[in-house]
Amino acid sequence: MGAEKLLIRAARVSDASDLHELHARAVDASCRGHYSDDQVQVLLTGRTAEGYLPAIERDEMFVMESDGCMVGFGHATQGEVEAIFVDPAWAGRGVGGALLEHALRLAARGHEGPIQLKSTLNAVGFYEAHGFVEVGATELDKHGMALPFVLMERRGEPPAERRGEPPAERQESDDEDRPRPVALDAYDSMAEAYGAAIEDNPRSIYYERPALLGLLPDVSGRRVLDAGCGPGVMMEWLLTQGARVVGVDASENMLKLAEQRVGDAAVLHVADLEQPMPFLADSSFDVILTSGTLGYVRDWLAVFREFSRVLKPGGCVVFSVGHPCSEYTLNETDDYFSTELGEYTWRGLGAPIVVPCYRRPLSHMIDPIVRAGFSIESVIEPVPTEEFAEVEPEEYAQLMRRPGVLCVRVRKPASGT
Repeated sequence: MGAEKLLIRAARVSDASDLHELHARAVDASCRGHYSDDQVQVLLTGRTAEGYLPAIERDEMFVMESDGCMVGFGHATQGEVEAIFVDPAWAGRGVGGALLEHALRLAARGHEGPIQLKSTLNAVGFYEAHGFVEVGATELDKHGMALPFVLMERRGEPPAERRGEPPAERQESDDEDRPRPVALDAYDSMAEAYGAAIEDNPRSIYYERPALLGLLPDVSGRRVLDAGCGPGVMMEWLLTQGARVVGVDASENMLKLAEQRVGDAAVLHVADLEQPMPFLADSSFDVILTSGTLGYVRDWLAVFREFSRVLKPGGCVVFSVGHPCSEYTLNETDDYFSTELGEYTWRGLGAPIVVPCYRRPLSHMIDPIVRAGFSIESVIEPVPTEEFAEVEPEEYAQLMRRPGVLCVRVRKPASGT
């Protein structure tokens, strides 16, 4: 996946027709299932391209482009985000988050106090993922039909600018200099095969997954970040447990599979865990779940500091990672005490695929977690279930003698940062 060149600019009068068409596509794709067909039709009725001109002329509207093509737009006035719309073809790729970040800056100019908005029912989860909270409900009368909306607001400072650059320009220049995640090419290339195999993979079902999920608290009604969500298997399970889920992954191909699996029940973002995630609000998650992904991250301290930022006080991180003993043996290294980039060759997904991965000693796992302010609550070296012996007896016997993964739960202090 190459870096997408996204640019935010002020809307122009010549954009009116494109705005109108994108608006209609977005409403039709996202509101069905949350509103009746009649209500969706009313939401679309009576709009014309000319209706956007007053807001354009007041410099209240802005658009996001990719290679000159409009992929979304927003509308903000002082103290209020009026609208964010994303082309359905670009859903789950961070466009909405970037537009909202820009809208918050515009709404905060000359304004003190919370930023407000009226959310359609389908967009509540998206706004909650960016720090908005529900404060009430209302009905808007459109063409004689009452349509329910949710009143929301966000308190706190707007997203900070760096070096005085516009957000989209910053994104474009930073992406060019940013190193690619080490396993991105491998996961992009095997996404389809991996997505088809992982759900029924015995090692996952009968070994790692039971131990990892056993460390989770009750997630019903809680906001959970699936960090490195891949094709969405864990997200799907979290949703069945009543969680409100946001998923991030560096692989756009994996996120496409996740979107096919969970639809619009979760909010999805393309994101590299080794980089800050400004589209996620401070103290906005109860739980972070990450399955295996930390093995592809070199700088754990930066990651756990970012996890601490987005977690609510008292929130927890539950993760799995390759066991340092088995990783040391498999990598055939002569230096256990260093963090090293190695490679594994994966078979069984078509052609063999070389997957880069970091190996580190146990101390290089514990130290950054503690330095980021977390306390370690539980460490499990799981053994496989008896069902594993029935389907993979040789691997079962091996894992009964030599550990394959660590499953860990750590917690942010209940007070302070």
